[in-house]
Parts: sequence; structure tokens; C-alpha cells
Amino acid sequence: MIKSLLRQLAPISVAIGLTIVCLAVKENFPFTHYPMYSNFEDQTYYVWLAGGDGAPIPVEKLTYNRLGRIKKIYNSGLQEVRDEIGRAEGKKPRKRELTLTQRRGPGDETLRWIYQNSRPAAQQSLLDAAPLRLYQVDVRIEGNRVVEDPRKLVGELSAEQLTLSP
Repeated sequence: MIKSLLRQLAPISVAIGLTIVCLAVKENFPFTHYPMYSNFEDQTYYVWLAGGDGAPIPVEKLTYNRLGRIKKIYNSGLQEVRDEIGRAEGKKPRKRELTLTQRRGPGDETLRWIYQNSRPAAQQSLLDAAPLRLYQVDVRIEGNRVVEDPRKLVGELSAEQLTLSP
């Protein structure tokens, strides 16, 4: 009888033990009190790749790189630009405040990254579609509506530029 009672209490005792550990550890990864998805921004953006004819290129199917990964590469480039401006001017601008000229470097580097991180057959397809263009589309919430701004060209590289080392 005691053995069966212990078997029934084992899952509860493990849960209580983990709860105590999590409370003791507090803000150390992967244990955190921070509610990750409690407050969404009212503005974001997405990026997409097009060839010289303006038609979208199916990035994931062709290169096995997901657009989410490509956005992260582009985003880290934007962060570097923001950091440079912050060091030079004393105040770091928000990403949405960057001009198209300031976005161009990270956009071009993202295109180069896509090319360099693709398999050879995909690289040839990308060269055939060149010049490659990276577009950014800002998305925001206005009232109860989702509004997409017109696309912005943030990167463009010719076949020759793609094959050059940075």
C-alpha cells in the first residue's frame, strides 16, 4: 500500500521539486520570469527576394534557407548600422528610422550571404536570375487593420557582385 502511494506521489513530488528549482534559479536561462510574448510591437517588416525580372524567388525551395533566417541576417546588419550611428552621434536610431541608403549595405550583404550559403546548383540559379534584389515591406497595425507599406528596395547585386568576395 505504501509503495502504491509513493508511485502516485512521485510525479507530484517531481513537479514540486522542479518548481522549487525554478524559483531558486530565477532569471537564468532557460528559466525566466520574462513573459516573452506578452507585448507585441505595432510595427514589423518582412523581406523577400526577387530576380532581375521582379518576380519573387522561392528562397526556401531553391536555397534551403528560410526567409526567417534571412531576415535575421539582414536584421543583424541593420543593428550594426544602428550601433555605428549611435557611436558617431551619441544616439542610436530605431530600425524604422534608418534611411534606404543606410539599409543598402545590410541588404547587399544579405544577398551575398544567401548566394554564399547556397548549394552550387542554387548558386547557378541565383546567378541566372541576377541582378538579385532584396525588398523590405513594412507592416503595421492601424486600428483594427493590418497595413502593408509599398515595398522598398534595400539590396541589389549583379551576378558579378555576387561572386566577388566581400
